[in-house]
Amino acid sequence: MNQLRRATHAPLVRRLAGLTVQRLTAQTRGKSGRRPLLARAFSHSQGAGVIGPGALRLVRTVLVDALTRQTEGCGVVIARPDLERLLGTASSQLSASSQLSASSQLSASSQLSASSQLSASSQLSARFASVLHITDTLEDTIEHLESRPPCITAAGLGEQIPTLWLATPGSDADVVHQTLENQPAADLITLFSGPWPYGPTHYIDLAGPRRLPDHDLRLLTRDQAIARLHAFGSPS
Repeated sequence: MNQLRRATHAPLVRRLAGLTVQRLTAQTRGKSGRRPLLARAFSHSQGAGVIGPGALRLVRTVLVDALTRQTEGCGVVIARPDLERLLGTASSQLSASSQLSASSQLSASSQLSASSQLSASSQLSARFASVLHITDTLEDTIEHLESRPPCITAAGLGEQIPTLWLATPGSDADVVHQTLENQPAADLITLFSGPWPYGPTHYIDLAGPRRLPDHDLRLLTRDQAIARLHAFGSPS
């Protein structure tokens, strides 16, 4: 009889235990009030690389996560070729102002179509202008990072919002690493496409990393990334 009772109550106990864990998890998340940056799950003080069939999707997902923060602020620094590799032609929607002069050379009918597209693109680029810095080359990105002024308050050096640096160092890995060495006090989060000789290199499968971080991680396609940016950037 005791064995029967234990067998009968065991599923109920497991369900109640599961509910307790879920409630505690929800309470913990509610108290913290902040969703940690996805990039922090893969970053390293000496930089980190990503390789594998899902690497591009992971970097794209990290980019969208950083740009659509509603709690902890985060700036993003990226070179235009890397942004185009992540978002394709839609990357131009994040820097629509550069297209205005080109549209003025079109015919009247083409200008009408182009202006409507630029209007939507301008709204999107304006939404992320304060947190997204796009450079032309990797060298320009390094110059931008090295020229950032420190955040100074009346009490001295203050905290800066974290900056996410997404790049493809390639043969310039030593120069990139030197840049990291020169900014020990900055809250600089880095994630590099390709193998990284100065820190960990994560292998990413199509479905995601083999060791999942403490996030609800879903790797994004280009269309999904652009749709999420538009949804976040549209006025409520």
